[in-house]
This record gives sequence, C-alpha cells and structure tokens, in this order.
Amino acid sequence: MNKIVAMAAKDIHILFRDKLGFFFTIFFPLMMAIFFGAMFAGLSRGPASIPIVLVDADRTAGSARFVERLETAGGLAIERIPGDQALEQVRRGQTAVLVTLRPGFGAALDNPFVATPEVEMSVDPTQFAAAGMVRGVLLEAAGAELQAFMGDPSRMSATNEQNRRLIEQVTPPSTARDDLLTVLDQIPRIPALIDEAGLGSVTAGATGGFGPPLEIEQTQVQAQRRGPTNSYATSFAQAMLWTLIGGSVSFSMSIAIERSRGTLMRLLVAPITARQLLAAKGLACLGATLFTSSALITLGITVFDVTPTSYPLLALALLCGSICFCGIMMVLSVIGKTEQAAAGVGWGIALPFTMLGGGMVPLFLMPEWMQTLGNISPMKWTLMAYEGAIWRGFTLSEMLLPCAVLVAIGVVAFTLGARNLRWETG
Repeated sequence: MNKIVAMAAKDIHILFRDKLGFFFTIFFPLMMAIFFGAMFAGLSRGPASIPIVLVDADRTAGSARFVERLETAGGLAIERIPGDQALEQVRRGQTAVLVTLRPGFGAALDNPFVATPEVEMSVDPTQFAAAGMVRGVLLEAAGAELQAFMGDPSRMSATNEQNRRLIEQVTPPSTARDDLLTVLDQIPRIPALIDEAGLGSVTAGATGGFGPPLEIEQTQVQAQRRGPTNSYATSFAQAMLWTLIGGSVSFSMSIAIERSRGTLMRLLVAPITARQLLAAKGLACLGATLFTSSALITLGITVFDVTPTSYPLLALALLCGSICFCGIMMVLSVIGKTEQAAAGVGWGIALPFTMLGGGMVPLFLMPEWMQTLGNISPMKWTLMAYEGAIWRGFTLSEMLLPCAVLVAIGVVAFTLGARNLRWETG
C-alpha cells in the first residue's frame, strides 16, 4: 500500500512541477467558467439585443408607431439605413437580419378587419437562431398594437367609418351589404362588451380572433450570386476552419516531440541552418493545411453541390488562412515544452478564440465588449474570408481586409515563435 501511495505522490509531484500542465488542470477550467459566464451574462434577464437593420418602405404614421414600439420594447438593436446598404450589411455578415416594412403596412395596422400588416425578413443563412428571436419580437409588437387598437373605441370608430364609406361607394345596395354594415356598427362596442362579460384578463395579449397580427415572409439573402446554394456551403466553411486548427495543433506537437527527443539538436548538426529548418517546418505546415482544406472544399464542390461565387478568391482565402495558422503553429510550439503541453495550449487557445470569432456561439449572444474583443480572433477573419468566397459574394476589395489580417497574424506569429524557439530540451 505504501508503494502505491508513493507512486501516486510522485505523479502528483510531477503534475505540480509541470507548470503548464498544472495550469490546464486547475486554472483553465476556472477561466472557461468565467468566460462562459461573461458570454451569457444577462440572458436570464431576457433576450439579448439582436442587431438588425430596418427599412420602412411604408413611411406612414402607423409604421412609424410600430418602429417606435420595437425600439422601446427592447431585445433588438435597430439601425435605420437605406435598403441597398442594409442588404449589403446582411450579405457581408455584419448584421443578422434585415426587416422591411412593406408599403401598406401602416394602413393594415390601423385596419386589422380588412388586411394584415406585411413584413419581409432577409436573413443571414448562418443566423437562423437570431431570425427566430426577431420573428418573436415582431409578432409580440404586432400583437400589442392590435390589443391597443381593440382597447381604443375612438380608433375603432374611425376605422369603422372609413370601412362604411368604402363599402357604400363600391358595393351596390343589397341585403348582404346591409347585413355587413350592421356588423360594422357593432364593432366599436366590442371593448365594452368584453368588459361587461369580464373577459378583459382572458383576452389580454390576444389577437382578437382576426388571424395572425402580422404576416412575415422570411427569405435568405439571395440576389444573383448571393446566398449559399445549400446548407453545406456554410458547414464546409466551418469544417475548413477546424482543419486549420487541427493542423496547427498537430504540427506544434510534432515540434515539441522532436525537441523533447533531441531530434532538433541533431538536425542542427547536419548541413542545414536554423533558418532552413524553420522554413522547412513552416512549409510543411503550410502545405499540409492548404492541401487538406483544399481537398475538403473540393469534396464539397463535387459531391455536396457547394458552388463558390469566386474560385480565384476562394484560392486566395485558402492560402491566407493557411499562412495565418502556420504562424500560429510556431507560437504554440514555443509555449508548450512537451507534446502534452503543446496539445493543451493549442486546444486551450483555439476553443475560446473560436467562440469569440463566432465559430461556435452566435456573436449576438455575447456582451458588446466581447463582440469587440472577437476582432482579435483569427478564426473570425478566416470564416469571413471563406464565407466571402464561397457564398457571400465578396468582391476583391471586400476580400482584402480579412486576407490582409490573416497574413499579418501569420507573419507576426511565425516571427515571434521562431525567435523564441528552444532547440534543446528543458
């Protein structure tokens, strides 16, 4: 028994001596708890503010009143910009949803007996969760508008008079017309009848039985070359990102293994310089990640009907993504002394940065400061470049920013890693 205890104590002592291993055993889970707690802070108090762009194509008092109700209700961060610019924001992934109030919206809102207000939602195909929340907020606001209408006898009377004049002008005298006018005469009495019957609490929030308070037509961002051809267009972009992450972690582990086994020192004895050795390592990582990501998207194109909007820009995105993660590989190999530490560091860094970049958790669920912090995540820029070439329809000028950021991260990271690389064990 003493031997077993001694062996166990030895393993615990080794754990405490490996500072990086001890960190990922004790402190990393605590950091992840704090990270997720900050990410989902405030969700228990209600829905997060979802960024949307809104276009009021109706421009009436009724539509303005509805927009004001949306702004005061909370749950949506509304930006008012022209229609063409709004669609571009959704296409570029800068906004999850475009809400358009169609012409006639205000008139239908003020006369629910005749028409249903119509709204069009243009949705980023990767943000259907956000679109569902936006739909709920729109229906709630429309229901509140209808409830306010039903509780205002003066508005109901004005609408009733308008409908009477319209019927009398366009409908020839008949028994059916007289019956319809009789029904209209009773409509303004509905709130009083509800109160007399004691049904006020029952009908609160109801739509009055006139059908849905709002008709919503939801479409993906589709116009000429815009919008993914199918769901695989979005899933393959994310799969290619994980290919880069896995490749960079694997190569960082291989360098740690060669260092711990003395292979790197033996290679320096050979007729090869340190720069040549580093260049070879970088070239191997670049070639492997570029080949695997290219093979993956080729499979998507040939088998799963993924149709990139621009093959040259896709090639550019693949190259820049591989350059970025080649540099990240070198930094990871420096941080971890052993292969276990390199693997822990690699995945420990990759997971939070992937979440910050929107690869695992929708950005709109995060606090605003965390969304801003996500700009430092190479995963965010990689996804932007891949999606821009595969289905968002980026132009060359739109592709330059994410590609430039990826190359800059790769070059800086590789340089820092190469300067601090330890060739010997310890």
